[in-house]
Amino acid sequence: MRRILIISGGLQIGGAERVAANISRYAPKDEFVFDYIVFEGIENVYGAEIESDGGRVITLPSPAKGYLKYIRTLRTLIAENKYVAVHSHTMFNSGINLAVAKLCGVPCRVAHSHTTKTEIRTSATQKIYESFMRALIRVSATKLLACGVAAGEWMFGKRTFTRKGAVVLNGIDTKAFTFSGELRKKMRSSLKWESDYIIGHAGSIIPLKNQAFLIKLMPQIIKKNPNARLVLLGSGDEENETTLNECIKKSAAKERITMCGAVMNVNEYLNAFDVFVFPSLREGTPLALLEAQTNGLPCVMSERVPDDAIVTDLVRKATLGNETEWIDAILDSRRTNPEIYAEIMEKNGYDSERSCAIIYDLYRRAEIRE
Repeated sequence: MRRILIISGGLQIGGAERVAANISRYAPKDEFVFDYIVFEGIENVYGAEIESDGGRVITLPSPAKGYLKYIRTLRTLIAENKYVAVHSHTMFNSGINLAVAKLCGVPCRVAHSHTTKTEIRTSATQKIYESFMRALIRVSATKLLACGVAAGEWMFGKRTFTRKGAVVLNGIDTKAFTFSGELRKKMRSSLKWESDYIIGHAGSIIPLKNQAFLIKLMPQIIKKNPNARLVLLGSGDEENETTLNECIKKSAAKERITMCGAVMNVNEYLNAFDVFVFPSLREGTPLALLEAQTNGLPCVMSERVPDDAIVTDLVRKATLGNETEWIDAILDSRRTNPEIYAEIMEKNGYDSERSCAIIYDLYRRAEIRE
């Protein structure tokens, strides 16, 4: 059995976390054993599923709480378990993870990028940290993976990603996300949304996902369509959730905004939606947007989301600085032949089993140590 260590940082409901959890979910059970590292204080939704499949979820203090202690703990863990591969999903912190793995003689060391450059100003200290970690990743990783070209080039540098990198598409359970008219009727009835025009969003409650922008648009949207309702799926830490709830309370459209929290049946909610909105300030290739397309939902996304996310004709870009453009795009959206899109997504390579198979081949090619 090949033992693999996946350092995800968290296993909360989110695109990158679902991608990391899927590596265990689809793996041949007689070939791989998985351990996951998550950091203290971060929600662990997928852990029970991983452990039911025979894996372990190991909780460590965040590196930011003490880098030397983290390095010592990680080194001991790797040495004791003789991992064939260490697969890190924790952005620049991957430099530390893979350097420790290299010191311990782990043959397969993978850094995985799930996001792209932020438009937010970076401090001088942060720039130095990122530069150092990029260098550490370059010399420590045996393979670089990314959800899209933009995410790979930003995280690792264009030349390095061209030489050592590969795109692994964010996989989707296309069967689960295929549109169902029957499920749509059932969900809308149970939630009492039969007559509503549902504007849906799914994403972690963090500033980068920019849900506050959608809340700001709602009073103007309601004036044009009084049946419109904004539905937000996802959770965040207490501070971010409190901030967003305060934003809703101050909105003139607060009665038409619903926060559902973290839900495990996102696919069922997508069936109930009429349009999917994604106003992120930055992204890699967001899983939520791919899932929405699989469900045949018309989508409106910000100009800051990479074009890698546009797989079908369902996606329309809108500029965050132009509220009228967003409102028109949202209210003009209608489902057309939604049941055909799961097959389109699968043909374009967005299938969980196919994406994970690429990763398993990386693990298999690692030299097994005595």
